[in-house]
Amino acid sequence: MSGLQGRRVLLVEDESLVAMLGEDMLLDLGCEVEVAMRLDKAIDLARRADLDMAILDVNLGETCSYPVADALFERGIPFIFATGYGLSGIEPAYQAIPVMQKPYQVAQMERLLRHLLTCETPSSVRTVQPLPCGCSFWAKIVGPLQIRAD
Repeated sequence: MSGLQGRRVLLVEDESLVAMLGEDMLLDLGCEVEVAMRLDKAIDLARRADLDMAILDVNLGETCSYPVADALFERGIPFIFATGYGLSGIEPAYQAIPVMQKPYQVAQMERLLRHLLTCETPSSVRTVQPLPCGCSFWAKIVGPLQIRAD
């Protein structure tokens, strides 16, 4: 049991094969998954869906998922970014958010999602900075305008 059983996860990914792979991994971890492949659907789900956490592909074709991140911040829903570019693919205003390296790997996905729930940094997660979490980083956010990149 991964500790993620029954958790509701929003997966924002614009590439259909990658979205199916990510959804399968999340389902294997016991999560309930909402997939959004377009920015407008992702924003709507981030604003209205009953979610525990989210995984946001940073680059969605011609746009980025930062408006989704802002909507999640407004609701206090923790999330991670997914990108093949590492931290260099993240706007400076969002670099405190944990990043999952693409292509998706189930072990890394599980560790980072569990971190969002428990605030513990597993010893196997290698980061330059401590991972932010619900009991520290999220609690320090005063409002969503502090993180806007637009």
